Amino acid sequence: MRNAITVAWAFALVVIPTSVALAGSDNTPLIAPQTAATRHGHSLDATTGGPQIQIRVYNAGVVPAADQAAAMRATAMTLAAAGIDTSWLTCGDTPDAATSTRCGTPLGPSELSVRFVNLPGIASPHGELPLGNSLVDTNAGAGKLATIYVDRVRWLAVQAAVDMPTLVGLALAHEIGHLLLGTNAHSRAGLMRAVWSRTELQRGEAADWRFGRSEAARIRASVLRLKGLRSTQRDLHAIGCPAPVDGASAAATGTTTTCAGNTLASLRGVAAAVDR
Repeated sequence: MRNAITVAWAFALVVIPTSVALAGSDNTPLIAPQTAATRHGHSLDATTGGPQIQIRVYNAGVVPAADQAAAMRATAMTLAAAGIDTSWLTCGDTPDAATSTRCGTPLGPSELSVRFVNLPGIASPHGELPLGNSLVDTNAGAGKLATIYVDRVRWLAVQAAVDMPTLVGLALAHEIGHLLLGTNAHSRAGLMRAVWSRTELQRGEAADWRFGRSEAARIRASVLRLKGLRSTQRDLHAIGCPAPVDGASAAATGTTTTCAGNTLASLRGVAAAVDR
């Protein structure tokens, strides 16, 4: 499948009220509640009672601290809806001494990393632009690194007139999904679909921005496995390959699947205001 949205290397979090580049009145029905939550002190430490994953964030000055905090809250809220708790380690330009030591150690078994970078790109004639990717070992059914192209997410947010930090957080949740599911496959609907369009962002259907029930169960089982715990649920293995996408839907989204070795899982942002 073609690359489109990168989620893999690093996560950053700072609990600070967010500043928003776009007008709040322009937010979609979905984006607006999450934006309000990030602005008004909702803590990233709220727990669901489910398994917890630690996310290490690397942000070399690409995302302002307040926007980064808002993005991480949106990610945490999306994962919490799937029954996953999150803890965060910020590894930025000037971490304190204790954080610097932790940021220099190898990732733990139940720890992921995400990085925020800028990488200019040119949209295709159809208005598509890759937003990021996740590096997934489909043989092992696992991944550790995701990347978000912040300037590209900002481009889509401006095109759709939605809140940029929240869109970064949703993109990050998508890529974390790839890492925990251990697959480069995309679904045909929901957060894990391969293409995010301006129309979808503007209509704000809640189902477009959450994990499916089966995906959420598999993600929870994956976190338990990473922690060395046994899941009590049945048939919660990673999706793996081949991808559960038929030929017609693959052709419609322009996706393909590589089912061996290290592969990039990605998602595309589409500026064209048409339903897909």
